[in-house]
Amino acid sequence: MSDNENKTEWKEANPKIENLPNRGRSIVLFVVGGLALAVLTIVSLRFRPVGLAVGIFSFMSGLTMLVRRKKFNYKPGLIVTLCGFFLLLTTPRFGVVAGFAGFLLVVGAIGLIVFGVFRAIKLAWEVGKFS
Repeated sequence: MSDNENKTEWKEANPKIENLPNRGRSIVLFVVGGLALAVLTIVSLRFRPVGLAVGIFSFMSGLTMLVRRKKFNYKPGLIVTLCGFFLLLTTPRFGVVAGFAGFLLVVGAIGLIVFGVFRAIKLAWEVGKFS
């Protein structure tokens, strides 16, 4: 029995493990995206010119992703556009709006990290069940 036949037989016995690389990649993207969003939020709140530049760049990048109208770019483009918009709102200190925007960015960063960790635990549980 060749190694290829063993892999095929194992995948047929464990159908949930078939797209393991994609699931692992999404976990890493959630955690790294949450950490990046947290760092960008803290930097934009402390250093206004850097926060303004990062906000403009991310807002324009998100709009560019949305304008391309690719199916797989829609959700990330919308998230990047909203994060850039909120970073722009936090920079000049628009009173209550700036505080609310900063709060949403911090909650979003924590949510991304928690969701990534939750997915990692779920994936580890599923892989451990089939071992």
